[in-house]
Formats: sequence, structure tokens, C-alpha cells
Amino acid sequence: MARTANAIVHPGRQQPTLNPRGDYSPDARLQSVPSAVPADAGSPGVLSGWPALLLAVIVALAAVYSFSHRPLPPFPQTATRPDGLLVTGLAQSGERTVAVGELGRILIADSPNGPWREAVVKPQRGSTFTRVIFTDADTAIAVGHDGWIVRSTDRGQTWNEVVFDPERGEAVLGVAGPFGGKLYAYGAFGQYLVSDDNGVNWRHERHAAIGDRHLSAMTQAADGSLLIVGETGLMARSADQGQTWARLPEIYKGSFYGVQRLPDDTLLVFGMRGNAFISRDNGSTWTRSRIDGGLSLYDAVIDPDGAVILVGENSTVFRSTDSGASFRQILEGDRKRYASVLPLAQGKGWLVAGEAGIAVQTMPGEGAGQ
Repeated sequence: MARTANAIVHPGRQQPTLNPRGDYSPDARLQSVPSAVPADAGSPGVLSGWPALLLAVIVALAAVYSFSHRPLPPFPQTATRPDGLLVTGLAQSGERTVAVGELGRILIADSPNGPWREAVVKPQRGSTFTRVIFTDADTAIAVGHDGWIVRSTDRGQTWNEVVFDPERGEAVLGVAGPFGGKLYAYGAFGQYLVSDDNGVNWRHERHAAIGDRHLSAMTQAADGSLLIVGETGLMARSADQGQTWARLPEIYKGSFYGVQRLPDDTLLVFGMRGNAFISRDNGSTWTRSRIDGGLSLYDAVIDPDGAVILVGENSTVFRSTDSGASFRQILEGDRKRYASVLPLAQGKGWLVAGEAGIAVQTMPGEGAGQ
């Protein structure tokens, strides 16, 4: 999915300076100053008397002004255009929205319509970010390629690196929690990390039930158990906060890209080619959801009215009002993918992100959807 986008550069502004030979040119001033005392016949062009004194004062004032300290004029806050940038993850805390994506870029905004502005990432590695979450009102964690994990404690304005592992080169594809006081980061080739201190420190772990499968998403079931999903139909469950994992029976051979706990505690998994399944017994048994189109699905969200939204390929949006048992396509755009979605207030639509950047999708008109 990754592709290169050029950063938008806003030219800086130089401090305005006053040229004493421009606006304060003595020669220009002399042309309009009448001479009350004739010039000395022996020294043509030399002033004397009060015109000469006036000229000296003007030059002195111009020099003082030119070299005196003056505050810089106020600069407007730099805004960033989010379209055309690959954006892979969205997260929200109150009015603040954070978006992460390619080239190690993180954008923040306090309205779905922007303006979007660049956050500060220290150090800037340039690796692609994949997902981001808020763990509390102020703390956020973003993960990405090269084992990169960064952390913010000021609602996404500044980010500091806590893990970077380019030698392994394994991408961290997701981050979840806190569940039981722990955060989990996971990704390519069974990469699995745990933090007990809200993302300050992380430790690598390996589990036989997970092996070297790519891990995509995690959630907590109503009974407190954890469910993690990944490639080639991997589903594993932990009843002890991730200390041990057990593989669940295979229900699909293709990859799962997401898992979501719904308001009624139903579990929803989804992934390749429009395949989605629900479980109403904490993952013990599964039923295939009815969904048409065969388009891969990458993220899910719950609308304010309780409807379930799935997004994926072809900028497609699916909606369910029966707790994931069936979905109906309500929006379709171009061939670009939606990778992440957030609901707008009052159920008016969604903030979507993907290969075309960030956009607001409004709710279809009367008669559309379920």
C-alpha cells in the first residue's frame, strides 16, 4: 500500500527590514526640501543651515530604526493538506484527532474538517506508521515499520521514540489496550510486545500458539479473555492477560485484518475478500456474516446509534444494524482503499483515511443503508 508523497513545504517569511537608502533616501528627501540658504559658491551642492541639520537627523533616525530590535510579525499556524498522503490509522480523544501514515508523519486536528497540522516526532525516522490509539485522555501510542513505537503525553502534539528496531525490520501492525493494565503491540512474523507502564517500556515475547504468523488486531471479550487475529485464518485466545495463548479452531483460511467487540458483546472478525464472522459466546463458536461484494475489509467502528461500520477496498463503506449478522454496502468510491474510520458526532457520517489521505464521508440520503 505504501507509496511516496512529497512533503508540503510552506515558504518562510523574512523579517521585514527598512532600507535607509530606500524609504529614507536622503537624496530623495533633498529634492523636496527647499533651500533657505544658497549653496556655497565655492562648494556647489553642499548644504548648510537647517536643511543640512534636517538631513543629518533623518539619516540618524533611519540608522537607529534599521539596527534596532523589533519583534517578528505573527506567523499564521502552518496547515498541512492531508489529501494525497497515505494515512493508515486514526484515533480520537475528545475533539482531538490523530492520523498516522507514511514517511513517519503524524497529523493532528481539532475538527474533522481540519485544519490539519504536523506533529513533532523525535527523532524522525521516516518509517511508515501503521496504527495509533489513545490509552487515556492525553497519552497516545503509534506503531509502525522497523519495530518503531512512539509515545505522546500531550494529546498527540509531540512524540518521543520508545522502541526502534531496524535490524529486525519487522513491522508493528497494531496496538491495543489497555487491557488489565497492559498494552500490546504486534505485527509481522509473530512480533509481540507487552507494556506494563502505559507504553513507556516494552518487552518482546514469543508464543507457540502464535508462531511466526503476521498479527493484525486484538480485542478483549466480555469475559475478560483476549482475542488476537492474523494471517491465514489465525485466531488465538488468552485467558490470563496474554501470558499464554491457545489457537482457536480455523473458520477461514484467508487473513483476518480486524476484530471488534460490539456494544452487545458480540465479537466481529473481518478480513480478506469480504469475509466476516460473529461470535456471541466470546469466541467459542462463529457464524459467517452476510456481506456482498468480496472486497477486503480493514477497519470497523461503532456509530452513535449502535450500527456497525466496516470500511475497505474501493473506498467502500458497509453498515449493519443487526449486530454484525449482515451488512449492506452504502458507499463506494474509487479503487483506493480505506484503512481506518472514525464516527462523526450525531451519526452524520465518518472520518475516513487511506490511500487518498483523510476525508469526511457524510451519511447517505434517505433510503440508503439499512
